[in-house]
Amino acid sequence: MKGRILGFNETDGSGAISAEDGSRHKFTRADWRSDRPPAAGMSVDFESEGGIAQEVYPVTGAAKAAISNMNVDLSGLSSLSSGGEGEKVTALFTRSLATPLALVVIIAFFLSAISSPVESASMMDLGKLADVIAEIGDDDAGGSGAMLMLRFVAPLSALWLLFAAFTGKPEKLPMLVTGAGAILAAIIVFLFKASVLSAAPEFMRERLSATISIGLGTWLMLLAGGALIAAALGVIRNPLAKG
Repeated sequence: MKGRILGFNETDGSGAISAEDGSRHKFTRADWRSDRPPAAGMSVDFESEGGIAQEVYPVTGAAKAAISNMNVDLSGLSSLSSGGEGEKVTALFTRSLATPLALVVIIAFFLSAISSPVESASMMDLGKLADVIAEIGDDDAGGSGAMLMLRFVAPLSALWLLFAAFTGKPEKLPMLVTGAGAILAAIIVFLFKASVLSAAPEFMRERLSATISIGLGTWLMLLAGGALIAAALGVIRNPLAKG
């Protein structure tokens, strides 16, 4: 607490403080924390218990200004968390599922989409694998560049959804587009696996099918896509949403 000394009796070593809230507190020399003697009118900072001031420190000059600046800083932090950007960011994750699921789609795009004992590739890297398949000589599998380009619909629409959520624009349409794009990207991975198997000699296909697996990124993309469409249609909602 902060206040001013009303007076101090040198004889019995006791005094009184008037706090900023108007309350009065007694103190003794034993609780005074300065080499300077206490005097009437001196600004002090103290703790109080049952109307008795303890740990009484004089507050002057730079120290007083520092405390004042600290109060201003704390006030700014309080407004940030209660009604500023902090609240806005929190609302992005609690108002609806748009932001959390859009982030899942973006993250899933860079996780393992398809893997084998010798190599693992994310959706971002599928184009490189398509070039390898083309070198094998299967035109149907290697010439799937146009289909593979469609996988970028998922992260691009997810960015659109994040923009809509952050700016307060309607989220339903971008949620539906992002959900459909995510499911499409997952389907493309399954089709890509089928292309890899078709490019291999027939006697190796069964063995390859057992060693080439769909990665975590693909399954996350598929789940996020379905959840986005369900959320846009009102089937599911953010469990953290109020009301």
